[in-house]
Amino acid sequence: MMARGLGVIFVVGALALSLEAARAQQTATPTAPEALALNQQLDQVSVAPSQVYYIRDARITRGGISFYFDRGFVGFFTPVAGRVTGAVFLGDGEVLLIPPNPVEKRSLAQFTKSAVLEESITSAYMRFTDDTARELLRIARKPGPDDPQPPPDFAQGWNAKACPLNAEYSTRILEDLLGEKDRPFFQARVEGVKLGRFELTDDERVPEAIHVTAVREVEGRTYVDVWCSYPSPASKRREKELSIDAARVIAYKIDTRIGEDNSLEATAELTLESFSSSERILAFDLSNHLHILHVQDGQGRELAVLPETDTIDPSASERMRNWIAVVLDKPEPVGSKFRLTFAYRGSVIQDVGNGVLYVGSRGSWYPNRGIYWRASYDLSFRYPERLTLVATGRRVEEGVANGWKHSRWVSDGPSLVAGFNLGPYDSRRRKVGKVSIEVYATREAEAALQARYQQAHPPWVFLPPPMTDARREIRVVPQALPPPLDPSALLEQVLERAAENVRYFSDLFGPFPYPRLALAQLPGDFGQGWPELVYLPTLSFIPGEQRRELGRQHAQEQDLEEGLFVSHEIAHQWWGNQVGWKSYHDQWLSEGFASYAAALALARERDGEKKFHDLLRRYRQDLLSKTADGQTVESGGPIWLGRRLTSSMNPSGYDNIVYKKSCWVLHMLRKLMADPKTGSDDRFFTMLRAFVKAYDGRNPSTEDFLKEADRFMTPPMDLDGNHHLDWFFEDWVYGTGIPVYKVQYKARRLASNRYAVE
Repeated sequence: MMARGLGVIFVVGALALSLEAARAQQTATPTAPEALALNQQLDQVSVAPSQVYYIRDARITRGGISFYFDRGFVGFFTPVAGRVTGAVFLGDGEVLLIPPNPVEKRSLAQFTKSAVLEESITSAYMRFTDDTARELLRIARKPGPDDPQPPPDFAQGWNAKACPLNAEYSTRILEDLLGEKDRPFFQARVEGVKLGRFELTDDERVPEAIHVTAVREVEGRTYVDVWCSYPSPASKRREKELSIDAARVIAYKIDTRIGEDNSLEATAELTLESFSSSERILAFDLSNHLHILHVQDGQGRELAVLPETDTIDPSASERMRNWIAVVLDKPEPVGSKFRLTFAYRGSVIQDVGNGVLYVGSRGSWYPNRGIYWRASYDLSFRYPERLTLVATGRRVEEGVANGWKHSRWVSDGPSLVAGFNLGPYDSRRRKVGKVSIEVYATREAEAALQARYQQAHPPWVFLPPPMTDARREIRVVPQALPPPLDPSALLEQVLERAAENVRYFSDLFGPFPYPRLALAQLPGDFGQGWPELVYLPTLSFIPGEQRRELGRQHAQEQDLEEGLFVSHEIAHQWWGNQVGWKSYHDQWLSEGFASYAAALALARERDGEKKFHDLLRRYRQDLLSKTADGQTVESGGPIWLGRRLTSSMNPSGYDNIVYKKSCWVLHMLRKLMADPKTGSDDRFFTMLRAFVKAYDGRNPSTEDFLKEADRFMTPPMDLDGNHHLDWFFEDWVYGTGIPVYKVQYKARRLASNRYAVE
């Protein structure tokens, strides 16, 4: 779609001669409609048939990645706002990359069998905002009579492939067209001779500018394998600058209306603080099942929103992007406060049968800038009277009128995230010291779980005939059906476990960080621990005997799991909420610490020490189990790689390594710090309490935790004599491998009652 009134000059003629002329004719700062038109043009760029060149012996380098175009043809995209933002290559070429550190070399070797990426390529689709076009044009030339000629359908064939890809890059390129020009972007999607299709990126707007990825599908599941990711020389120099966001949200005020059909309609007023006087594009997480009606600035002016959507696709894949980008009319001065108001609606609440509701998109039901910045929340809800709603924060208002309830929830201090859950709940409450604990569950389980339970109890059974029966007829004996699953029947038990956890963890880690804790049933088999609100799966409200009848796990595993789930999510109130994490590398400070806290709580139960050690042994077995290619799960990468550990080669990598290996690492650290005479582990827990206090409301890194551990190390732990635990962290957090000890011996008799043993 061509925009009207956009002052953009389309370049014609020889591209090499027209770049500067087109730049000189660019308009002033584009308005919001012009920005939308620019984005549309970026979506629609194509290879110009007149701009296809022969190229030979060319090389460009981006952030240490070398691209060699030995021989072939390069075609340039039509310019947008006077800039060529893409090109394609067909022919013979190579890419060469050498990661700068052992961790990334090992990561690369996991996927390519080599610590150096050296691959022949046959084609490349490139998008960029730097001088790639100019560099290639210096070497490229129009094919002469003695040169090979491009395929006659070169442009047409490439456009059929490229056009569907363009939208993936448009918003990122638009950032450079409208904002800072000194943080360019380059990405090449190449076809390798041996490695297949993969992507190489140098994005100077992010701290880890260099990353190499490949999309792979295994057993119907799609994975984005990150082969390596690290700072470029330029992004490393400006690491502190790049770690500061363009703007952060400091306050949310969200008014939400939930209809009888479970549809959601909301208005979210965000107060932001600017950290950049040049950036105009702000990205927000938002579910692709929600449709933006409009976004307005503080003066009521409507702002441009990308990507543009007019309809909601109810069958949209979860792999689709769950984000939007807002284009400001002008940059906001550094330090200034400004307001954005979002109006949106859609369906993120699903009825899963028996009156049980599933609130999906829990992290993106409102526009947020990610979970690394804390903000205050003021949440108002209007919903059907038959339902009960529980949210993060403190309930300050509640009422009923004309068949509708309303409630208002205000956060107790800045929080990383906000959410809610609702359903036809029963509830229980209890005070633990100054902390109010609430538990919510429905009287029926979701339809799918109830159906599985009924399948485990058929209305009749077939019995073999008795030996005395001459006819040998099989008997059909009717069976009484058990009563339906009732999650609310276990409310008191879940409440009691929650109260025990709050008391115990408060002793270990410091005071409970909030005045209340609510635990609410969530359909499915997973949970989350958000500030003051824990989402627990229905299975947590089902007795162990019934869970085993559902066939989910063996009895021994089930007994272990029963004691872990609730404890793990409650531990997130300290690890993940009160103390966050700096980047994906450091998320083990949340998940690993919560896993170890749950294991410690398990040890307090009846036969707890046995359960604790059984759990650690099981974790070790899981880490040493083999992947499809015969490697151990643990060898998939160090804890420090975080979410990158889940890949097509190691589907359970993140869960096993970040949750289970981290649990072992903390246990080893605890044992190292124990008093050798008394066995007391006070030093370890004193360290954890000090860490929580030092980083209350902050996002520490792994290096920050290492420094804290250094403060509490004992003399025997100082193996390198430098009063640092680098040796421990290098092995267990930044490295891979679990020692396996084997003992071989032989004995020979020397004389009566005397033996020599080797």
